Amino acid sequence: MVTTVGARPVAGGRAVSAAALPTAQVLRDLQAPEGGLSSEEAARRLKRWGPNAVHSHRARAWPVLWHQLRSPLLGLLLAAAVVSYFVGERSDAVIIGVIVALSVGLGFVNEFRAEKTAQALHAKIRHRAVVLRDGRPQEVEVTALVPGDVVELRLGDIVPADLRLLATAGLECSESVLTGESLPVAKDTAAVRAGTALADLTGCALMGTVVHSGNGRGVVVATGARPSSGRSPPG
Repeated sequence: MVTTVGARPVAGGRAVSAAALPTAQVLRDLQAPEGGLSSEEAARRLKRWGPNAVHSHRARAWPVLWHQLRSPLLGLLLAAAVVSYFVGERSDAVIIGVIVALSVGLGFVNEFRAEKTAQALHAKIRHRAVVLRDGRPQEVEVTALVPGDVVELRLGDIVPADLRLLATAGLECSESVLTGESLPVAKDTAAVRAGTALADLTGCALMGTVVHSGNGRGVVVATGARPSSGRSPPG
């Protein structure tokens, strides 16, 4: 199951570039009308660029087992077992070994079950966004967003992709997930200087941040886990 909205290790490569450009030029570069893409064009871009997804959540046995084996308590017990063995207390060593095996086994079972539950929950979650398609607002799965889509932002929304803002009305976004800054950032549509830091991209709304107040509209400049690839989105 893909996770569609969330923080990512590196964010904003395309957004940094787009923030320094006037909105009209960004739309031209993306070959995107301000009224939104057609469904046919969106489908073509989705086929070429893939889903707007960051990563997958899967329950995997080996990482869970490794997490159990890294326990400091396990290390102490194993050390005690080794000491007991070499001082002749082999029955104590066996008992400690059994305790270690049971501890690791029970811990593994419980954690793996929790991971499987989390995977099932992720599979049921569906994030949707309001976009302009075929000249009208409509809800689509966040995974279906493509560069050039025009997205509506409302109070409480998680920003579904990197957006160059086209219109704002009292829009503020909480960006602590990316920058660590606790206060929301006021947004507008003005271009910023080239090379502006991620925390100061007032003309963009970044994937995984949250609309704290107001509303706005922006065009998708990057999707998925490849924001900093340097590859230009299709026109």
